[in-house]
Amino acid sequence: MRTLPQLLLRPGGLIAAALLLVALTPVTAEAATGPGPGVGWIRVGHLSPKVPPVDIYFAPFGQAEKVVIRKAGYGAVTPYSSLDPGKYTLSMRPADAASSTPPALSATIEVAERSAYSLLVFANGPDDTLKGTLVTDDLTAPAAGKGRVRIVEGSAAIAPVSVDGPGVLLAKDAPYGFTSPYVDVPEGRWPLGLRSGTAKTTPEVDVKAGSSTTVLVLENNGVLKANPISDGASLPEPPKLGVETGGGGTASAGTPLWPAFAAIGLLVAALVAGRRAARAR
Repeated sequence: MRTLPQLLLRPGGLIAAALLLVALTPVTAEAATGPGPGVGWIRVGHLSPKVPPVDIYFAPFGQAEKVVIRKAGYGAVTPYSSLDPGKYTLSMRPADAASSTPPALSATIEVAERSAYSLLVFANGPDDTLKGTLVTDDLTAPAAGKGRVRIVEGSAAIAPVSVDGPGVLLAKDAPYGFTSPYVDVPEGRWPLGLRSGTAKTTPEVDVKAGSSTTVLVLENNGVLKANPISDGASLPEPPKLGVETGGGGTASAGTPLWPAFAAIGLLVAALVAGRRAARAR
């Protein structure tokens, strides 16, 4: 099994490292921004617990696919990407499989300008096959002094799940694959009560005024987990996904490295800080 530093030396590993950080690091939701005229935003979440890592392909409708994300594992959510308005196809294949391999998932989506979307992939299709659910991310400003929170139930084995927020029930007996409506809650650091039968956990989420947050309910060895992710981009305009010019599913140069830059910087900073601390001791 390759370690994280080894993954960083490989082209596909750059994306894998970024996805790992996005998947495993809870974030403090910041004030949401929204896409401007002439573009839409999209991100993809892998929420199929029993499905191993996958490569994600995108293409304008009717054109050749190309790999845009490699080795996305369960719980990973990609950063937002900008797309021209229009129809697109998305496919998922096992990580490192040939582009000619029949996809485990193939979906057609339509992106509208000034809109942000999350394409959430669950194993809740016929006979537990993969199914993509396209949900709209509300990036409009919530009420003054409040943030907006919603729940995505991505736990298959531990379900249904109820989630209590700060004085409000965010989800009741939510089945696997369910996305709740947004609820405005006061700014602050709040405990969330996750319950499913005898399984219970109480993680915390930071909510800032003006922010929108999606809380992913995940599972790990029979334990419920919550991973809050910020809705809205860290950049005023996320980079283009890079599928407008074609290139085919095997075009290695088409794999965008932008999602990894921030992750690599954080990782390097953490390694340097760790080494300095070790030397000081």
